[in-house]
Amino acid sequence: MFNITDKAKVYMADLFAQQDEKDLGLKVDVEKAGTPAATVIFNFCFPRELSKTYQKFEYEGFHVYIDKLNFVYLKDSEVALKDSSVGKKLIITAPNAKGEEPKEDASLEEKIKYVIAADITPGLASHGGFVELVEITKQIDVILNFGGGCQGCSSVKSTLEQGVEAQLKSRFPEIKSVRDVTDHANTDNAYM
Repeated sequence: MFNITDKAKVYMADLFAQQDEKDLGLKVDVEKAGTPAATVIFNFCFPRELSKTYQKFEYEGFHVYIDKLNFVYLKDSEVALKDSSVGKKLIITAPNAKGEEPKEDASLEEKIKYVIAADITPGLASHGGFVELVEITKQIDVILNFGGGCQGCSSVKSTLEQGVEAQLKSRFPEIKSVRDVTDHANTDNAYM
């Protein structure tokens, strides 16, 4: 499931040997798993602080902890050590982390979440923003929440109507409306 090359094992064992903490482990998570925005994250952790869904993998000099929910996304993954201009760097190849585009028979919710992650959020991310699906009503109204740079942004209305709503309705004509439930009174992080 999760392969670590020999060079990477030696490098990681050395990193752990340099730490003062004896009970330290390596937690491997997949953020936004199953979407085009998926990323694999490595963090030091204390196993006692992890939920029971994490499984321990033992290596010489260190232990890795992976949430069982992420097994499918980390299948056929490999961690390798690469030399770069700034030194050594761990690189992970996780071909299954991003998942697949939902099949034709998938639910509307799955399809909309995928389009938001694959097509809409990357454009909003350039301004530090994001959008997430809150719900789909029985009347097939799509309810969204904007965050980051989009929360409180003066352009959010046109972004919703000309960008997000237009994309979603063109892909899913059964959608009646697309509504924003974000509290835009908070402008702390707004992109202006």
